[in-house]
Amino acid sequence: MNFTKLSEEEYDNFINDHFVHYTQSVEQYQYRHQKKNDVHLVGVKDNNTVLAACLLTEAKALKFFKYFYSHKGPVLDYNNQEIVECFFKGLTKYLKQQNTLFVMVDPYILESKRNAEGEILQSFDNKHLIQQLDKLGYKHQGYSVGYSDKSQIRWMSVLDLEDKTAEQLLKSMDYQTRRNIKKTFEMGVDVRTLDYSETDTFYELFKMAEEKHGFKFKQDPNTYFQETQKMYPKSAMLKMAYIDLDKYAEKLANKNSELSLQVTELENKLIDSPNSKKNKTKLAQLKQQKDSNLKKLDETKALIQSEGNVLNLAAALYICTKDEVYYLSSGSNPKYNQFMGAYRLQWEMIEYAKKHNIPRYNFYGITGDFNENAEDFGVQQFKKGFDAHVEEFIGDFVKPIRPFYYKVYQLLNK
Repeated sequence: MNFTKLSEEEYDNFINDHFVHYTQSVEQYQYRHQKKNDVHLVGVKDNNTVLAACLLTEAKALKFFKYFYSHKGPVLDYNNQEIVECFFKGLTKYLKQQNTLFVMVDPYILESKRNAEGEILQSFDNKHLIQQLDKLGYKHQGYSVGYSDKSQIRWMSVLDLEDKTAEQLLKSMDYQTRRNIKKTFEMGVDVRTLDYSETDTFYELFKMAEEKHGFKFKQDPNTYFQETQKMYPKSAMLKMAYIDLDKYAEKLANKNSELSLQVTELENKLIDSPNSKKNKTKLAQLKQQKDSNLKKLDETKALIQSEGNVLNLAAALYICTKDEVYYLSSGSNPKYNQFMGAYRLQWEMIEYAKKHNIPRYNFYGITGDFNENAEDFGVQQFKKGFDAHVEEFIGDFVKPIRPFYYKVYQLLNK
């Protein structure tokens, strides 16, 4: 058993047989290797059999050194102490040859499964692994809560799709979420895939989310979204929910005609039976429905006059792998909240996952703060409505390869 560099083919064959995060994909390796040459494929082999694999990226640190990182890697059996020992000892030796300051790894290992309120449903004992890595110099960075610009999210909201039909998934959702999804179909809200050339259309909606939630990307977001699509050409997609107001107005007009007929029929019945309480109650309800429908029709016509025939409601960046559909960045136009584009988007992609036999729908990051005052409480409630549970991951491990200079680095970046 030995630590070694892996060929692209060896790496790809290994991860295709294992559950992996999208950031460990061959697509990222191919893009970064070609464009930046800042990526490494390493692992453990026993004779010709690959037992562990890892995609590492590098960046400059303190001008003269390199910083290495593996996002949700390495991929290996963490219960096998021999493989863990071989990989991390070998990694340390390898990084010393690469003029490395320090390395951070962020394994895709569960610490706990929780319900949407944060109550633990299942715990995983990672103490022995943390102790083993600690002896090898890889120090656990603790159990963080909240968002950080120095490390990846440690908490995710996930919906299990395996062994459930689309109907069962819909039924298990919160009543209001289920109702909102159904209403989007009644209104004629639809979804289309945006071409790469339409990234600006997505970005306009994303900027509205930035303004609403008060967050900012470190790099130019539009460039990031363009690069993500290039990095994951087979996996990434931009989806947008929209509504054709002409078609919606036509639906409302047709419904108005139907309601008018029903009102006329009941009024005729009441001429013959003026004391029928049942018909009086039904007539009052129908008139109320008709008034509400007419109001919507007038509002829709006014929207057509002021906003145009087609409204872009909400959009999101997704990455789809054999293991998960990831709901990453998104945005919506708050002026059109009544059309609930975000709900239509989620259901569209949940159905997509079912059709492609993808077992998990990953709503992605939350803070892990389940207090009502949490900065993402509204986001958590939205995801909770889809019956998603919470997954807490083990977190980061850091190994200083050059301890003295790493302390200098920490002081400069305090």
